[in-house]
Amino acid sequence: MNSQPDARPDARPDAVPAEPGSPAWWQARYAERERRRPRQGGLTLDRITAGALELADREGLEALTMRRLGEHLQVRHTSLYRHVASREELLIETVDHMLGEIRLPSLDGDWRAGLEAGAREFRRVLAAHPAVVPLLTAGQLLGPNALRAREHALAELLAHGWAPRPAVHVYLTVTHFVIGAAVLDSAGAARTAGQRAAMAELFASLSPRTHPVVHRHAELLNSLDPQAEFDFGLRTLLHGLDHPQSEEAPV
Repeated sequence: MNSQPDARPDARPDAVPAEPGSPAWWQARYAERERRRPRQGGLTLDRITAGALELADREGLEALTMRRLGEHLQVRHTSLYRHVASREELLIETVDHMLGEIRLPSLDGDWRAGLEAGAREFRRVLAAHPAVVPLLTAGQLLGPNALRAREHALAELLAHGWAPRPAVHVYLTVTHFVIGAAVLDSAGAARTAGQRAAMAELFASLSPRTHPVVHRHAELLNSLDPQAEFDFGLRTLLHGLDHPQSEEAPV
């Protein structure tokens, strides 16, 4: 008996597929999409991943199983396996579908303003789908929509005079900052007003002999919300970037 109910029913037990989300897996997925002809009026990967995102938003990630998704889409769950071989593959594809909601900004004029707009747009999409955010670190972001954003940002930076190596550093640094902030928020680092008040009370109760700074600034340490922290961090990061013309990475 198959011990993984969300794996493709007809999968060969001796097959060793590439790990979902890995470069080799994505390469195989791209090749498969080139070969496959869509069925007229049939189930599509886009419909599947859109439904998966809706289900995760509404019921949480744990509810997103192949059987439950089939019910949500009103199709036999076995028909999903023509497009994704397992729940793990479904999750990877759903993340990329989410990234397709990003509206790519133009970096015309001020490249810093363009990068800031792009980072805020990325954060907007992640904030709209908090249940899916933890999946950003489950596999490498190499799907069509992820590569669309990567291509756009790097092309714009190069067009503004950045040399290739520092342009890559800038793109990855800003992207990782946004993802890190979103992951922390979704994992519970974001605090409600009640939680901030409780932490301020804790800090204020500490002895001023052992924790004089924390004791003195107990209210301030818990007064900023996640958006304010993100705003400060993003602007500090962007304004700390130089505009090197060489291939040397920014320092």
